[in-house]
Amino acid sequence: MKDLATIQELSAAGCHQDCLLACQNALQANPEEAYAYKYAGKSLLALGQFERAQQCLVKAHQLDSSDPEIVKDIGNVFLNLGNQKTALGWYEKALEINNNYAPAINNLANLKRQGGNHQEAVDLFKRAIQADPKLIQAYVGAAASFLALGELDQAQLFVDQAQEINANAQGVNEILGIIFQNRNKPEDAIECYQKELEINLKA
Repeated sequence: MKDLATIQELSAAGCHQDCLLACQNALQANPEEAYAYKYAGKSLLALGQFERAQQCLVKAHQLDSSDPEIVKDIGNVFLNLGNQKTALGWYEKALEINNNYAPAINNLANLKRQGGNHQEAVDLFKRAIQADPKLIQAYVGAAASFLALGELDQAQLFVDQAQEINANAQGVNEILGIIFQNRNKPEDAIECYQKELEINLKA
């Protein structure tokens, strides 16, 4: 499974063109290789080629219907195409495969948050954190939801936990800045916003 390890490394490193090439080579060796379709789909998704990403991911799902990540990524394609309802269905389908699959729970929570259902979102973010205590996006999402609910102390709690995992995660300092702003600490807020800008420039 040397090919798989290489493909996973390229995907994780964000080398999407190289990853696609490696996937194509794997498919030449075995046209029914589910992981090659899966990671090709992931790379195409990252490159914004949504139609092609969808074709690869659907093919991967046909070959391996037990992988919740493939199903979640199909949901991500629909989300990028602006079809939230269909995306929601795919995230729920991923959870039918694995009820504790944290990225799908997190994505569901984000959709709830965007829809203004902040309390429901908080419950889902907490569930995602339980399933994967290192999933930093879930902490950021929970903090943002608590912020929207006006619960600054709870928001701060999740920001602190996120910073313990990765102090330079995107979104964390921005939320902290808003918390400081709401507490009438403008200097601290500005410091956080500047830090967030630095992080985003590096990303």
